[in-house]
Amino acid sequence: MDDTRPQLSQDDSNIAQIAPSRQETGKQKRQLLSCITCRQRKVKCDRVKPCRACCARSRPKECVFTIGEGDHEPIMQSYELDKLRKANLALKEALRASRQAQSGNTGDDQQPSEAPSHPPSVPSKPLNLKQKRLKGDQAADNLYFGSPGLANVVEDVRVHIPMFHPPECSTDSPKFASLQLGPQSSSVSHAVPRGVDIFAFQDAPSYAFPTLWPASGGAVSLLRCLPPKDELLAYMDAFQKRAQSCSFPHVPEEITAREIERFLADPEGNAFKYPDMLALIFAALAQGLQNGVYDRCGQQWLAGAMEAEALKGDVYIAAAMQALRFASFMNRPSLLGIQTLIMIGPYLTNAGRFLDAWALFGTTIRLAQSIGLHRNPKFLDPAPPPEECALRQSLWWWMLHMDQQYSATLGRPLGISGIGDCPPLEPLTTNPTVLRVAEYINQFTILARQILSSDRLSNIKIDEFTDKLLALRDTLPQCVQFGEHWLQPQKDIPDWPLDAIAAVFHGKTHNFLVLLNRQRQENSRRDSSDSAVEVSQDDSAPARGRKRVLMSCRALLTAFDFFSTRVRAAMICWTMGQQAFNAAMILTLAMIEDDDDRDMGLVYRTYNTFSEMNQKGIHKLAGMAVERLGGLIKGFEESAETVMGNTGMILLEDPGLQGFIGEGFAPLGFQMAGRDLPSHETSGSPGWAAKPMRSEYRAGGSSKRRRMAFEDPAMEEVATAGRPSRPAVPAKKPGLGAAANATPAVCMS
Repeated sequence: MDDTRPQLSQDDSNIAQIAPSRQETGKQKRQLLSCITCRQRKVKCDRVKPCRACCARSRPKECVFTIGEGDHEPIMQSYELDKLRKANLALKEALRASRQAQSGNTGDDQQPSEAPSHPPSVPSKPLNLKQKRLKGDQAADNLYFGSPGLANVVEDVRVHIPMFHPPECSTDSPKFASLQLGPQSSSVSHAVPRGVDIFAFQDAPSYAFPTLWPASGGAVSLLRCLPPKDELLAYMDAFQKRAQSCSFPHVPEEITAREIERFLADPEGNAFKYPDMLALIFAALAQGLQNGVYDRCGQQWLAGAMEAEALKGDVYIAAAMQALRFASFMNRPSLLGIQTLIMIGPYLTNAGRFLDAWALFGTTIRLAQSIGLHRNPKFLDPAPPPEECALRQSLWWWMLHMDQQYSATLGRPLGISGIGDCPPLEPLTTNPTVLRVAEYINQFTILARQILSSDRLSNIKIDEFTDKLLALRDTLPQCVQFGEHWLQPQKDIPDWPLDAIAAVFHGKTHNFLVLLNRQRQENSRRDSSDSAVEVSQDDSAPARGRKRVLMSCRALLTAFDFFSTRVRAAMICWTMGQQAFNAAMILTLAMIEDDDDRDMGLVYRTYNTFSEMNQKGIHKLAGMAVERLGGLIKGFEESAETVMGNTGMILLEDPGLQGFIGEGFAPLGFQMAGRDLPSHETSGSPGWAAKPMRSEYRAGGSSKRRRMAFEDPAMEEVATAGRPSRPAVPAKKPGLGAAANATPAVCMS
């Protein structure tokens, strides 16, 4: 029988050989894009290590990705499509808002379907126990608009001021007893007051905003301080590039060349109509001038360059405040004015005027609350456009973050009592790393404010906050988790500004760990061998108390060393410098207490960095850091500080304001009004009625009649002139006494 089966070609034979293998193995394997935990739990993974799902389960270290064979960088179609859809919707919304703004449409001209005539209703959401007691049905009925500020006040009253129920009073109406405020317990925001020492910073000017222009000239007189247009735009570019890590977690993006050109098209008219915009330009100029010195000097710090630029920057700051005065910024606040004040704060901080920045920020908080920045923009009537809503959200959450930073650094209470109902802003980007970093900053802000609001820190509470800080640090994407290996020159690090932001928040996390664990009560004094043997650079194991303090100090100085070696442009950020000085002082005290100099190398590197900053004039307070740290290292200074048992940071700019300093003239006394009046022991008889009058009783009829007469007979005649005589009052029932028959008294002043 002939074989009629067709002959297979070489290609067909290869296919026939491959076919059985596919049947044996089943379906073709897909690329494994999600982490192992998300695949096992069958949940969505955002493919960023550690992923959002693992961070939500508080297990970021269990997020592990496996790499399969073949192409290791496939196009994640579903993930990319989802991101593009969200970006498309956001861009459409921004485009619609921009067209409405350019065409001059207002809320009254919009269609009913696009803008309802009534303000949007408050979405219902579950309330916690404190808010249920204080929150009404409508947003306008809620005290502090639903913020937990009043709940904290009620809690403070309940704890600090005891309430009692006297036997003669009903329990339904409790009364406040005498105030019995005991000594302040452990708290990060209530630092122990320190006296004045010889190292107090005394070179700061008396006032940061001198008046250099006559008030009669108006804002137009400030225009001659503006630099040429090309130089002005160069300062703006430096501000946009360098202020991201040194000043702002949210970068202002509205100071564009188009807005500057619009203002310069009619400078005199715009300065007269909009002095707050002129103030904003001056503040941005000062910021760009201060943060751009490193770039203008050829990517290096030159001696004397910062001092020369600081002279012009101080003039720009003074001009900004003068323009705000012309704008009446205190009784007519605006978003431009608040932005100006916010931008002045970091300039003062980096210029060695931390106390001035903190005092100015208190005024900024009141102005922001007066225009409702703490409210959800959708609740305002009328509601602002989407573009301004995003701006208000960004400003408010920046202020919340700076509030906790000022409080933690200076050891003083928070200026903002409650967060409010303004939601945080989600960045308009498809980069998952930037989205996760923005989410981390907001969560860090909330956790830091919780720590600073807790004024009764026990060991259990300190350990709880320590674990939360470490757990939150692990939720950062792995590519922006700072490590000691970043100091190696050949190591790849994230691009600017993520590299500086990662180091800054690494330092802030460990600074809070130091502040918390220094207040932890130790059971017994540890051996001196613990300092170098048990305390290692690996802080993966849970550490408490003194061990945690020394570990965090080492980690913080490592981040400061990273600034001086690989991100030298960020050395102007004095927030990191103050934290590094505090950590170096604590490590030096630990070496003195333990008689162990194994950390001397790290402390000396910090000392050399401060010496370089002092020699090149990068920061004014660097010289004081060199003097105090060098004196402690060499044994010239005997410090009363210790590693444990203290609250607050060891500040460079602390002139001992909370200690007693004799003044040239005695302050005015504030006493209770009426304290000089004579006391009257007769109950029910007020002193003002008993002193100028006397009582007389005259017989009339069958009963006595009481009459109140004045001391002066002439005044009595004036008072009784023209008054008709009154009939006699009939006698009342026996037993009521003379008080029942008395006539009303006549009082004249």
